[in-house]
Amino acid sequence: MKTKKTLLNIITDVFPLIIISLLGLYKVRLFIRVLGSETLGLYQLFNNIMVYVALVDGGLTSALLFSLYKPNADGNHKKINELLSAGFTTFSKIGMYVFTIATIVSFFIVFLIKETTFSYWYIVLTFFLFSISNTIEYFFVPYNALLEVKEKKYILNVLTQGAQIIISIVEIVLLLLNKPFVYLLISHVIVKIIIRLIQVYICKKEFPYINVHERKKDYSFKKLLNSLIVHKVNGLVGSNIDSLIISSLLGLNAVAIYSTYNYIVTMLKNMLGKLSSSMTALIGNSLQHSTEKMYELYLEINSFLFYVAIIICVPLVLAINLFIDLFYEGNITSSFAMALSFSLVLFVYTIRMSSTLFVNAGGLYKETRHCAIIDTIVNLVLSIILIFIMGIPGVLIATSIAMFIAEYILKTKVVYRHVFKKDATPFFIRNIKFFILLIIDFMVCFMIVSMLHINSLIVWFVSFSILTIINSIIILFIFKLLGEDHFYHRFLSILPKR
Repeated sequence: MKTKKTLLNIITDVFPLIIISLLGLYKVRLFIRVLGSETLGLYQLFNNIMVYVALVDGGLTSALLFSLYKPNADGNHKKINELLSAGFTTFSKIGMYVFTIATIVSFFIVFLIKETTFSYWYIVLTFFLFSISNTIEYFFVPYNALLEVKEKKYILNVLTQGAQIIISIVEIVLLLLNKPFVYLLISHVIVKIIIRLIQVYICKKEFPYINVHERKKDYSFKKLLNSLIVHKVNGLVGSNIDSLIISSLLGLNAVAIYSTYNYIVTMLKNMLGKLSSSMTALIGNSLQHSTEKMYELYLEINSFLFYVAIIICVPLVLAINLFIDLFYEGNITSSFAMALSFSLVLFVYTIRMSSTLFVNAGGLYKETRHCAIIDTIVNLVLSIILIFIMGIPGVLIATSIAMFIAEYILKTKVVYRHVFKKDATPFFIRNIKFFILLIIDFMVCFMIVSMLHINSLIVWFVSFSILTIINSIIILFIFKLLGEDHFYHRFLSILPKR
């Protein structure tokens, strides 16, 4: 039953995200055509700056969710109410702090841009509007945590993804009407307020015994703050430092090129990330009772993630440049180095998800602080060095190296030591065969694609769809020969039986 709930969470997360992503691709193309690549670069910069402003959160969102696992498993409604009430008070204050800091930061953003044609006050105004739409989310964090810990994340998914679809459609309409950037930002605020109010109504109806305004409040989840803040900083550096460095050293037009590639890769990362987030509550609740069979599940998830990483990243290296050249009609400069480096980031991001999933579910934030610190330092130092040598690809390679060392190697060792009480060495040796398979698969697919003549989006879509499907089947067969196809049998077991 829990596995089916997880599958429902994934379905309601991934399928709407596919729609959002397709709308987003068209929106980015329209954005460049109507507002220009410089505005797109500015928008991307806003996103990254706002994430740093959100450091005020300190990772308390994860702390609140983790603190709810035990009382939820015990059916302790009183404790849940006390935690949610404290969470509501805490995140309401955080929302006000974030808005205040964002307002102050808006007056200094221009100094992070190497060159721009925008006026000082235009940048201040647009970032101010952008910060309002992002601040709104803080006031509804307890309701998000409630739905997730109750393993009804599919409700949250429908609301959140539905809001994104509506926002994308509204943006496209406004762009087609040649409306200014300010109109797009105002539409974000209106849609988000309406959707979150609907969420509150659903939560009150679904869980009438829940009260986020309980007089007695339990702030015990804040004890995890010291450990979580390190992870929060590391996460921000890993996902947002690239565009800030590029903006400061190469300019907004370079950010636009980076953003075009990054949008496609982020779309895939988000879909893969939904797999992890949809399973976190399941594993977190299971660990409260027993860790039996968790090790087998961990290995199964690891095999599945390597399978997914290979069948997605190999075609991506070969397909992304052709797509950008055809879809953006030459307005975005593409290169093989960009394609390879972005695909490398996605590959490492995917294979390290199994350890990250168990760290989050087990609350191993203190035990993995050194991983986050090493990741941040290596990423920053290598990014600044390699951008002068290789340009944008250098920054991406730095991110990949840092993530591989800290997230894949070091974090895995922590999981083995604290969750499974085992040595991780056999695990890394076991995975060598997957890396060998990745290299062989890339060489074969590269030779096949080099023989194709692709001159339209239709030909591109058909060619790579066929390549991906055939490649997926062949790789699955190889996984079966290697005895690594347990995830496939689990998937078959939860399909409806006739």
